[in-house]
Amino acid sequence: MLRFFIPVVFFFMLVPSLVQADKLLFVTLDSPPQTYLDNGKPTGFLVEIVELAAKRAGYSTEVLIVPWKRAMTMVKKGKADAVFNAGFNEERNKYLRYPDTVLITEKVVAVRRSGTNVYFSPEFEGAEKYVGGVGRGFYYGQKVDTAIKQNRFNRIEDVPNLDLNTKKLLLGRIDFFFADYYPVLNFLNDNKLLGKIEAVIDPIDGLPLVYSQSDTYLAFSRKKGPEAFEKVSAELKKMKEDGTYLKIISKYIPVHEGF
Repeated sequence: MLRFFIPVVFFFMLVPSLVQADKLLFVTLDSPPQTYLDNGKPTGFLVEIVELAAKRAGYSTEVLIVPWKRAMTMVKKGKADAVFNAGFNEERNKYLRYPDTVLITEKVVAVRRSGTNVYFSPEFEGAEKYVGGVGRGFYYGQKVDTAIKQNRFNRIEDVPNLDLNTKKLLLGRIDFFFADYYPVLNFLNDNKLLGKIEAVIDPIDGLPLVYSQSDTYLAFSRKKGPEAFEKVSAELKKMKEDGTYLKIISKYIPVHEGF
């Protein structure tokens, strides 16, 4: 009886580790509508996308929303399996596996009051007559940053948050402000302002003009084996091809087709 009992006990001691092997820990930062907490539960369209990609690949997931520095430390040390919304650079590439498939392309747009003719090109031609707004401490990419430093605008004013930029725009105190496309669209949608504020549009294709952009990824820790990375990355690629990716985003915010 004892001989039978010992192997059984040993087997059940192993079961938790076997279960854990199929569970992936993902970390990211707070960035609505992509990632945020709703009643303490991580949600947002990027959360839903990466969770579904992992599920299709045969894994369960846990998502933690933490300060960005902590997220990167966790994945670098192998305490998390992957981090998402991570941009690429050579230093990170030493400890992260990056897939070919982009998770999301963050795009900086300029927004104006609806019905106005505020317009300047992606190279900032015509920008010198406008007063613009930015978020204090925000980085909008090298192109925008350089244009501001070169005084390509009549004036640029900074405020602590998106809400104040919106109020100044509606009051006519600024002509436009720069913002990341998805967060500003989410903000305007939530506050029923889409009819009052709009992105500066490309007159040729009717899409919002992009003044700066950067790709981010679902990147896996090199402390872990490549199997989960390969399987989940393959499923993410399929989701983009079969329309699931865009369908999930559309559940959270309206989007311009093809943008």
